[in-house]
Amino acid sequence: MKFTYIHKVLSTLLVSSLAALNAHAHELALHVDHITKTKGVMMIALYNSAESYKSDKNAFNGKKIAVTQGALTVNFGDVPAGDYAIKLYQDENENGVIDKNVIGIPTEGYGFSNNGGAMGPPSFDEAKFSVTGKTAISIHLR
Repeated sequence: MKFTYIHKVLSTLLVSSLAALNAHAHELALHVDHITKTKGVMMIALYNSAESYKSDKNAFNGKKIAVTQGALTVNFGDVPAGDYAIKLYQDENENGVIDKNVIGIPTEGYGFSNNGGAMGPPSFDEAKFSVTGKTAISIHLR
């Protein structure tokens, strides 16, 4: 009888603890469209500070997704509430860098959160978005 009672108490505590952990973790769904070439990989970096965004170092999370169709959706789980920004590019030849022409204009598709970047990379403040609860954003590949 005591074992059953203790078992129920421990089970309740475990479920409560897991629920508390999930209350602080959010899901971010990223939809990327306007993909014109279905080859290579999409390199995605999720930043949680202006410093890391500006330096391209220490991204909060990153994904490398095979490009097999004209759009893709990527889920980031366990994202704490806060402000974030995304940089991404399609590495068509999988050489690990975004290729550019002789004057420095990218020749592979790229994008930023809030779809900035028409005249150069947007700042963190221009690209940032807030994650609160389940969040979904879209980026149109340029």
